[in-house]
Amino acid sequence: MAQDDLVRIAILDAAKRIFQRWGLNKSTMEDIAREAVKGKSTLYYYFKTKEELFDAVVTEAFNAVLQTARDAAEREFSAKDKLKRYIVVTIKESKEMIGLYTIVRDEVKRNHNFLDKLRQKFTEMEKAYIRQILTLGLRTKELAFISEDEITMATATILGVIHALELYLLLENDDTQQIDMAARMIINGI
Repeated sequence: MAQDDLVRIAILDAAKRIFQRWGLNKSTMEDIAREAVKGKSTLYYYFKTKEELFDAVVTEAFNAVLQTARDAAEREFSAKDKLKRYIVVTIKESKEMIGLYTIVRDEVKRNHNFLDKLRQKFTEMEKAYIRQILTLGLRTKELAFISEDEITMATATILGVIHALELYLLLENDDTQQIDMAARMIINGI
């Protein structure tokens, strides 16, 4: 791994710890530099602002959530099971990640546009993966609830359900039992 990559990783790791400890507003680039054992000028070389660094930390966390969900879905054999697993793991991992990063949760509660901005980064990746699963289900004839012409609409609907559940569980409810209930309802139907 290149030296630049190692420095960037060290800065991101330090920023995660500082943001978790103090939140976005109370954290400073100086705090992060001290935690990373780097000079402030090094931080500014990689990240122009604290907000840019925060965005990088959150983006990395959301990337990890989506990769975990995809990996879990790929271990399933049927399209139906892949889709269920992707939905459930995405919601559970998002909830867990947000629980760890209370600053993200607080930022989202204060500024709903923040979550929209994050979601826009990942929506196309999510759509492509869900579309891939639906196409497999059509090909194997196990997803009879949609036709070839409805794949785009079904993809958007599934993504909307995931996002709605994430918002509900993130913003309005701290009850982890409800995420388990939502997962069971998705897996078993209502």
